[in-house]
Amino acid sequence: MVIYCIDTSALIAAWQERYPPENFPVFWTRVDYLIMAGRLVAPTEVLAETGKRSDELHKWLSARKQMFRELEDDIQIAAAAVLAQFPRLVGERRLRTSADPFVIALARVSKLQIVTEEKPTGNVQQRPNIPDVVTALGMPPCMGLLELIRTENWVVG
Repeated sequence: MVIYCIDTSALIAAWQERYPPENFPVFWTRVDYLIMAGRLVAPTEVLAETGKRSDELHKWLSARKQMFRELEDDIQIAAAAVLAQFPRLVGERRLRTSADPFVIALARVSKLQIVTEEKPTGNVQQRPNIPDVVTALGMPPCMGLLELIRTENWVVG
């Protein structure tokens, strides 16, 4: 059984662009089930980041606190190691409270599958996204929302 660690980009893309709740309620019911089953998690930084990008999504996620993992020492140490190796993961173009290193750290420490809508840049040193760093660290490849839907065998339309 796969346990997923989801990035802000996937949540925002699902809520605002691909599967808006008013049009795809089944999708969000399935997401809710994964959360309740402990199979969809994220670091607390993802919740903070969504608060800066979508009030409605933030409110929905805030009602699902069990989804969010506190930044325990091992996660903070792993995130610091990621940032030491890939300092441009959090750059000027990013939100100041970027959750990316914490998503990677949580997934790495807990051996979780990352779900993100970020695409690799192919430039891990100058402009890395989550998939670039994950590949460089030898972690399992990231998956997008569609891959999660297929992995879970959901029919949402």
